Amino acid sequence: MVHLVLDIGNTALKAASFQGRTLLKASRTAWSSAEEVEESLLRMMALNPSKVLISSVTGKKKVVDEFLNRAKLPFSYLAHDASTPIRNKYETPETLGRDRLSNAVAAASLFPKLPVVVIDAGTCIKFDFITRNNEYFGGSISPGIDMRFRALHEFTARLPLLTRTEMVYLIGKNTAESIHSGVINGALAEVKGILEQYQMTHKDLQVIITGGDYTLLERNLKTSVHTEPWLTLKGLNEILLHQVH
Repeated sequence: MVHLVLDIGNTALKAASFQGRTLLKASRTAWSSAEEVEESLLRMMALNPSKVLISSVTGKKKVVDEFLNRAKLPFSYLAHDASTPIRNKYETPETLGRDRLSNAVAAASLFPKLPVVVIDAGTCIKFDFITRNNEYFGGSISPGIDMRFRALHEFTARLPLLTRTEMVYLIGKNTAESIHSGVINGALAEVKGILEQYQMTHKDLQVIITGGDYTLLERNLKTSVHTEPWLTLKGLNEILLHQVH
């Protein structure tokens, strides 16, 4: 039996097909046009999925809903009170991003009986912590890298809107270099500092990085990490398997 899981994010639609826990196909499609999103979904339909579970953190659901309705494929959205393989101790579960919950479920399945922290570097930079007792309490949320570039431009009168560059100096010798130094080095310093606090208080901590900027973290974190670009989708699949059985 093939399952299809979808993660409707702020910048892209991520989709994956699973047979049991085996990942058959995965894709990431930017929200540039409805046609491209539908083409991506059509490729997933070739595997004849029988169930669909969706995580959404944005209002961009119309294209997906209309496509699945035309395909006559039953689907459901992950609810805040859904049954999951972990104990959700978040104080306001109704406000918890479904992607964060899915990441926590995936992390617990990858490293059972060990403390795990997930660093999701996407539109926002999110930390999520799961105890060795399979409990999720929460973490932190801060602006992602692209959001930081936009904020400097939109909340000042003269700073330009820049896009990231591979070469980043510590000491910027002009405005562009200074912005790149502040945004990239600042984000990295933030992640390193928060991660060090987790590592000081939790023995045998496992670190998983995911999200669109996971390669930046992978290159710069001076610690052992596990990279899982499809972590949210794997978590959704774990939830679906848990609900089916």
